[in-house]
Amino acid sequence: MAYADPAMQRRKDRERFARRTAARKAAGLCPRCGDRPPAPGRSVCQTCAETRNRASRARDARLRAAGEPRRDPARARQYERERSCRERAARQAEGVCTRCGKAPAANGRKSCEPCLEKRRASDRSKYAAGKAAGLKYGGANADAKRRAGRAKSKRRQKARIEAGLCIRCGKRPPVAGGTTCRPCREKRQAAEQRQYAEQRAAGRCTRCGGPVHDGLTRCRPCAVVEDANRNPERKNEQSRRRYGSRRELGLCTSCGKPSQGASRCAPCAERSYRNSAHFKGMPAWPPSYTVFLRDTDVCLGSFDDEMEVAAFVAFEKLDRERIEIVRDANPLAAIAAWE
Repeated sequence: MAYADPAMQRRKDRERFARRTAARKAAGLCPRCGDRPPAPGRSVCQTCAETRNRASRARDARLRAAGEPRRDPARARQYERERSCRERAARQAEGVCTRCGKAPAANGRKSCEPCLEKRRASDRSKYAAGKAAGLKYGGANADAKRRAGRAKSKRRQKARIEAGLCIRCGKRPPVAGGTTCRPCREKRQAAEQRQYAEQRAAGRCTRCGGPVHDGLTRCRPCAVVEDANRNPERKNEQSRRRYGSRRELGLCTSCGKPSQGASRCAPCAERSYRNSAHFKGMPAWPPSYTVFLRDTDVCLGSFDDEMEVAAFVAFEKLDRERIEIVRDANPLAAIAAWE
């Protein structure tokens, strides 16, 4: 039956073709001709396969002579990608190597050991060639290599923590309350102190190496990050340990210089004294003024400064001969007071 709409005609033809193909496959016949059974390991019979192969070779030769690609590159890539995904999924479900499909997969891996070793050898050769050419990470994708390195490091650290070993060397048990052994911790601390001294002498941020201002040890972004991640308990514990060690050695607990047995050297003690909030003397309170009537000693009011007194006298129209202004100020304020 012909349809006026070409799209409808194509859809109906595809449906009819699908029904015919399904019926021939159910009957065990070739889905192309429907006369003979399929060849062993094939979906079509030998005659239809040879006919299709001849037609494909003739088409490829014609396109090659015309200088055109054999297939659409985009469609070919998409098809190969989908076919490869289906193939890997089927092999993984069977428990065989997803690369060769012959040997069983290694424990916890998707490929067999021979295929894994081939891939390792290929990666090593590519890396060596890239390094010889001066490429970063041997020419591999830098982000992917970093992600893979971080994931591998996390797996290694987790395994060493579960085994009760140092996460850096994996040979000795860690110190109490830590994750690294004492030699690794001392080595790391020495490297950090050396880096800190070098960047501090160069006037750079001791955390990221960026520029700093006013002789500070951290740039503004690093200072904000450090304040957000600071642990008060850990900082207090470090301060107590540093204080105790310097006190035992007879050093200044603030700067670490010799203090002749005192807890602080003279400059640090002077600076601490000046910055402290201890009581330094009598505060110099401002004087107050009180207005009295001479005849009756009646208090007319108290004021904080002379301007308020003058305004009050003028507003009340008081006679200066009939009033007395008393200034209340501590006589020792000018000698012992501080501001």
